[in-house]
Amino acid sequence: MPSAPAGRTGVPPTTVLVVGGSGFFGSALIAELLAHTHCGIVLGGRHHRKLESARRAFGGDARLEIRVLDLHAPETIPPALAGIGIAVCAAGPFQSLPTTLAECCLERGVHYLDLADDRGFVARVRALASGAREGPAICCGWSAVPALSGLLARIATDGMERVDLIDVQLAPGNRPPRQAGTIASLLSSVGRRFSVRDEGGWRQVTGWSEPRAFPFPHPIGSRTGYLVDVPDHDIFPDLFGAQRVEFRVGAELAFLNRGVSALAWLSRRGIVRDWSRWTSLFVSMAAMPKLGHDWGAVGVEILGSRNGRALRRRACLLAERSGHLMAVLPTAIMVSELLSGRDHRGLVPVDRWLDRPRLEEECRRRGYRMLIEDIP
Repeated sequence: MPSAPAGRTGVPPTTVLVVGGSGFFGSALIAELLAHTHCGIVLGGRHHRKLESARRAFGGDARLEIRVLDLHAPETIPPALAGIGIAVCAAGPFQSLPTTLAECCLERGVHYLDLADDRGFVARVRALASGAREGPAICCGWSAVPALSGLLARIATDGMERVDLIDVQLAPGNRPPRQAGTIASLLSSVGRRFSVRDEGGWRQVTGWSEPRAFPFPHPIGSRTGYLVDVPDHDIFPDLFGAQRVEFRVGAELAFLNRGVSALAWLSRRGIVRDWSRWTSLFVSMAAMPKLGHDWGAVGVEILGSRNGRALRRRACLLAERSGHLMAVLPTAIMVSELLSGRDHRGLVPVDRWLDRPRLEEECRRRGYRMLIEDIP
């Protein structure tokens, strides 16, 4: 029996729509939901053939259904939401996506989540949901950033009265498979100007600049990352009262970092303007067999103070295998939360949607390690 809209009736949802269900992260999320929930799952997307192929890849599981919709064609979305309690946008890249799914979910009382990592997209969805405190749950950016980095930052700032710096870094392994959309998302801010919080004001920086090493736990170790634009730059200054916020990412293979750095240099000088031709090249380079590892990590380092005493703390979440799956961890957990009937309404904060014991439990279930340490 189709579930009624959870935001209107209070009835826990039973069916989840995953838009982009045939894509890389959509498939990863569906695998998580099949393993950890008992809900019905609808694979949504533009191409029926791709959706059918994805369903066959899961053995034709009876819990899987297919619905065709196009986020750029708003009239196709309401029929796809019939009987749906939770809708997840796992399509991308988000830089080019409209907010039509979020808008329809708000209108119909359907819980909404996405895996957005684009600063502009997240800002638009958060603006849509800013006044919807009693409506369905709106979870925007429920991926490694800002939902996972937000939890780690809240844990690391615990007890601090002042936060001077939030330094976030993502360390992907090179071995996991990637699609062009993932690489396009990474390249979107290369050589582009954007603003970051610095000393209580804002300063302009250039994408893929200002390299800095982050000491991840073994086996990853020190990884050099470069500034890229993410929603954390907008959200964290006000959320934590942080004077300075910076987010970096770095490829496991040094020659990939050097290649992107070269493109950033060319972009700053106006020599390269169209990134589309470079996407396939970097997909091919990143897919070289037997190079690198399939681990991954998210790290947050905080500089702050309490009672006038300087404090420095680091929080890391590390996967020693299948590290790319950490990107769907927040959405998988939140879907389980909503399916269980836990009360999440309106715009859900990225730093307080899950407590530390529950996060540690979910990480243990998946073989992830979480490390929190005070640094002298």
